[in-house]
Amino acid sequence: MKTIGEWLQKKLGEQPPTQSASAPSGSPQQARKPLQKFQGPPRNQQQPQQQQRRGGGGLRLYPLGGFEQVGRNCFVIDVDGDLYIIDLGLQFPDEDMLGIDYLIPDLSPLKGKENRIKAILFTHGHLDHIGAVQHVLPQLHFPPCYGTKLTMAFVRKRLDEARLTSKTRMNVVNYGQKIRIGKVEVEFLHVTHSIPDSASIAVHTPYGTILHTGDFKFDLTPMNEPPADFQRFAQLGEKGVLAIVADSTNATKPGNSKSEKEISETLHGLIRDAKGRVIISTFSSLLNRMQQIVEHAKTYNRKIFISGRSMETNFEIAQNLGYLKAPRGLIRKAGPGMEKIPDRETLIITTGSQGEEMAGLARIGLGTHRHITVKAGDTIILSSNPIIGNERAVSKVINNLHLKGAIVKTNADLALHTTGHGHQGDILLMHRLVRAKHIIPEHGEPYMCAAHMNIARSMGYEDNRIHTLVNGEILEFDPQGNARKSKQKLLIQDVIIDGLGSAGEGQRVLNDRKVMSTAGVLMLIMRVYSQSRRLVGDPDVISRGLIYGSEQNSINRETIEVSRKAYEETVARGETDRKAIKRAISGALFRYFDRKLDREPMIIPIIVEV
Repeated sequence: MKTIGEWLQKKLGEQPPTQSASAPSGSPQQARKPLQKFQGPPRNQQQPQQQQRRGGGGLRLYPLGGFEQVGRNCFVIDVDGDLYIIDLGLQFPDEDMLGIDYLIPDLSPLKGKENRIKAILFTHGHLDHIGAVQHVLPQLHFPPCYGTKLTMAFVRKRLDEARLTSKTRMNVVNYGQKIRIGKVEVEFLHVTHSIPDSASIAVHTPYGTILHTGDFKFDLTPMNEPPADFQRFAQLGEKGVLAIVADSTNATKPGNSKSEKEISETLHGLIRDAKGRVIISTFSSLLNRMQQIVEHAKTYNRKIFISGRSMETNFEIAQNLGYLKAPRGLIRKAGPGMEKIPDRETLIITTGSQGEEMAGLARIGLGTHRHITVKAGDTIILSSNPIIGNERAVSKVINNLHLKGAIVKTNADLALHTTGHGHQGDILLMHRLVRAKHIIPEHGEPYMCAAHMNIARSMGYEDNRIHTLVNGEILEFDPQGNARKSKQKLLIQDVIIDGLGSAGEGQRVLNDRKVMSTAGVLMLIMRVYSQSRRLVGDPDVISRGLIYGSEQNSINRETIEVSRKAYEETVARGETDRKAIKRAISGALFRYFDRKLDREPMIIPIIVEV
C-alpha cells in the first residue's frame, strides 16, 4: 500500500515530506527538528483583500457549540453583518444528565439577527452536526440550508418528523461547485469520514478564505467512495487560506487513522468462518460499513435482517439514493418468520452498539427482543468502540450475551472498528496542504484542542496564529488578516431537549433532578384560612426517596411541627408575601433534615387558602 507521502508525490507532483505525518507523537524538539519554520501562507495570501469596515462590518468567527465538547456543533461566520452558520448539531447527555434526551446549541445570541442569516451549511449527516435542525430552524425563521445529497436527505428526515419540511428551503450542492450566497462564495470539498457525502466547506469572503474541515480523516483505501480531494485542498493552499477551522477529536493519537478496508477484511473472515447466525451491531450511520456487510453476506449466501428504527430508516434512505446497493430480497426487516431461515444463512444487523437500554442488542442480551433470541453458537460482532461514558453499559450487554452462549467479538479482540476522525498524521497533512495563515482547533474537549495546538507549533506556527476558542468567544480579523479575540463574549447556556419539550435554563432542570436522585423529594401541603391566615389542621406530608420504614412516622411528626412553627413565626412577624413564607418553611425544614438525617432533599411547600 502506498504511503500518503508517495500518493501525494504522484498526485500533486510534490516531493515527499522530510518527516512522516506522525511526527507530533514525539517530543516538541524531536518533532520540530527536521521541519522548516513556518514561513506564513503563499505570497498572494500575505495581503488579503482590503475592504472598508462599516459599522458592524469586518470578519468575525465564533462558535456556539462544539468547542468545549464533542457534539453540539455550531459555528458562525460573520461577514459585514451577514451570518453563515456551519452545522446545527446535538450532543448526547452525560451519565449525570438524568432523563435528558440531548442538548442543542444555544442560539439566543442570534436573537434579533434572524434576517441577517444568509445560509446554514451542513458538513455531513451525523446527528452531532444536523440533529438540532427541527428545534432551531423555526426560531431562526427558516434560512436556506445547503449540503450534499445524502446529508440533506438526513436533514429532510429530521424535518419530516417535526412536519417542518414544507417551510424549509433545502439545497443540494455538488462537490467543487461554487455557490454565491450574499457576499461570499461557498464550496464543498470531498473528505472521507464514517458516513458518505462528508464535506469540508470553504467560505470565500472578501477578507480571505475560511476553511472548515468538518469531521475528516485521510483514508487512501476507503470503501465505496473515492479518497479525499487532496488536489483541491492543495490548490486552496496555493491561492491562500486565511484561517482553517479543523477537527481535533483524535489530536492526541499518533500516526494515521486506520483504513476502512482493514475493517472489511476482518468482517469478511468472521462471516466466512461463522457456523451459526451472525449478529452485527454498529452505528446506524456507518453506511459504507453496511455496504461491506451486504457484500460479504451476498458472498456467503446469507439473508440480512435489520433490527432497530434508526437502522431501518438509514438503510431505506441510503438505498433510495443509491448509496447502498443490494439484490432484491436480500435485506428484510426483522420480524415473524425469520427463524425459518437456516442459521447458517442468517445475518442480523442491529442497533445498540453503545449499550443503550432500549436498543436492539441490549434487548437481545436480556431476552426481551420480540423477534430475536440468542442461541448458543451465535457469532455476535460489535463493530464499534464504546463512546466515553458508555463502557459499563456495553460491558453489561456483552456479559449477558456470553451467559446465553454467544461468541462475542469486539474491537478489543480484532480490527472491527475505525474512527472517522484523523489522527495526528492526518491533521498534520491537512495543515501541510492548506497552509492557512491562522489555525483554529475545533470539535473536541479542551485537552484535544490543546494537543492540536501542539501539532501546529511543531510545524512552526507562532502562538499568535493559533487560536483556541470556547463557545461564545469571538475571533476578529483586521483588514491586514491579523486576528485577535474580542473583549466581548457571548453568553452561552445549556439548552436541553427533554421529551418533546426544551428548556433554555437546562442547568436548573438538571440540578433539580440530581437533588431528587440523591436525597429525594418532600412535599408539604398546608391549608390556611384566607382571612385570618391561621392553619387548618396539620399539614400533609408526602415524601419520595427520602424516608421509609420505622422512622417514617416519627420523622413526619417532627416535620409537621417544624413547618407549623416556621409558618406561625413568619406570619406573626407580619409577613404576607406567599413566596417569602414558603422560603421560611423550606429553610427551616432544610436545616432540620441536614441535622437529623444528613440529607438535603428537595422541599416543596404548598399553601392552599380555604
